[in-house]
Amino acid sequence: MKTYLAISLTALMVLEALVPSPGAGGKRAHQPICVSLSIECVVSQNSGHDAGIYPHGVRTSYSWYAGGAAATGNGAPPSDFTSLTGWGQIYPQAGAPNVAANIYLKDYRVYVHLTSGGWRLVQDQATNSVDGGHYVADFSDNSSTTMDLILEPDRSIRMSSPSPGYNDHFWMEPRGSYAPETVDGVFSLAELRTDSANANLIANFGGDWWRDTSAPYLYRDGVFVNNPGIGMGAWVRLTTTYQYFFFTTMTRSQLQTDPPPPLR
Repeated sequence: MKTYLAISLTALMVLEALVPSPGAGGKRAHQPICVSLSIECVVSQNSGHDAGIYPHGVRTSYSWYAGGAAATGNGAPPSDFTSLTGWGQIYPQAGAPNVAANIYLKDYRVYVHLTSGGWRLVQDQATNSVDGGHYVADFSDNSSTTMDLILEPDRSIRMSSPSPGYNDHFWMEPRGSYAPETVDGVFSLAELRTDSANANLIANFGGDWWRDTSAPYLYRDGVFVNNPGIGMGAWVRLTTTYQYFFFTTMTRSQLQTDPPPPLR
C-alpha cells in the first residue's frame, strides 16, 4: 500500500466545491464512449462535467462527483516542477447493482506538450510499472487496501473491481520527467474493459504534477505541496470490449494544430 495519494486535486478530501446535482440543470452529455482514435473522441471526454453517471460513495458536493473539468488549454506546471504522473480511477456506478468482475488495462501512455512545439512521451505502460490500491471512495484519511495488479500474457494489467465504498485507483511508476518551464500541456490515453456486462463500473483518467521524480507526498494547510492535481476527464462506463479513455488539458483547436502522436 502506498503512503501517498497519486490523485491529489484539492477537492478530493477537503475542498468541496458545489456542483449541480444530477438532473438539476448541470451540463449533461451523451456517454463519451470511444472505440477509435480521434480528436472528437478526446474532446468528448474532456469538454464538460456531467455525463449522467456518478461514482458510488463519493459525496455529491465534491467538485469531481460529476466528472472532471473541461479542457482549458492552460496546462503548464509550476515553474520549478519537473515531473508528473498519470492515474486512473474506477468506481461502481451509483444507483446500479455492483457485480464483482475483472478489469483489464492496456496501452496506457502519457505525453507532455512542449512549449517549443511537439510532444514527448514520458510514461508508457510498455516500460513503466502500474501500482495502486482499493482506496476509500472519497479518499478520506488516505485509507486503502491492497489491490492485486496482474500482468497478463498480452501485457495488459488485470485488477479486481472495487467493492461498494471503495475504488480502484492506479498510476504508473516511475514518474515522468521534463525540463523545468518546457511544458504547457498534457495528453494521455489508455484502454479499459471488464469481463462482465453486469459490472456497472465507471472510470476516468487524470494526472498530477510532481515537484520532481522523488518528492514525497506532502499535504499541508489544505495544499498538496509536492503534487498539485492537473485535472481529470469525464466518467465513462466500462464495457466488455476495450474502449479508449482520454485525458488532456488541450483544447480542440490546440489538438488540431499540433496533434499528439496517437492522433496523427
